[in-house]
Amino acid sequence: MIIRYDTYEDTALLKLIASGDRKAFTVLFHRHWEDLFRSAFFISRDREMSMDIIQEVFVWLWENREKWTITNTHSYLQAAVKYKIANEIRKGKLRAVAFENWKEKANTEQFSINRDLEVQELRRVIRDFTGQLPPRCQEIFRLSRFEHLSNREIADRLNISEKTVENQITIALGRLRRHLGHLAFWVLWFL
Repeated sequence: MIIRYDTYEDTALLKLIASGDRKAFTVLFHRHWEDLFRSAFFISRDREMSMDIIQEVFVWLWENREKWTITNTHSYLQAAVKYKIANEIRKGKLRAVAFENWKEKANTEQFSINRDLEVQELRRVIRDFTGQLPPRCQEIFRLSRFEHLSNREIADRLNISEKTVENQITIALGRLRRHLGHLAFWVLWFL
């Protein structure tokens, strides 16, 4: 019996990959690599670096196949590519080029649609996470990140010191980083 992996949805492929199925992994790679490459290249304008980033993402995906839980393959892979590019930017390799390209990319309709979906997913995850914080920390974090109040405004509203506000936000962001792992950079970017 011949298995037609190309007819499987990503979720089925992910289950097969988790059990070590290399053919399923190959199909998933071929299904997504071009779109991921376009995203990486759009920012980096460097073909070799973009290919390296895509390769690193898929190598990591394979090597950690038994650990991850992915609900939306495309969004997850896009976020992983963005994280890798962010690392390159932080290292200074793409800083000037990236920010110029970012401005250009922000004007495209496709970017806007993709970004909106990613932001909605990130906000959902953050809201779920926020509910796990202690009540005071939760209140301060919500005022800061969802109502966009300054530390001073929060301190005045809650009749607490500005230093307390800073400490509570630091605690919340630290927990959020640990909760989200490597995607934390992008979450904090969108907040």
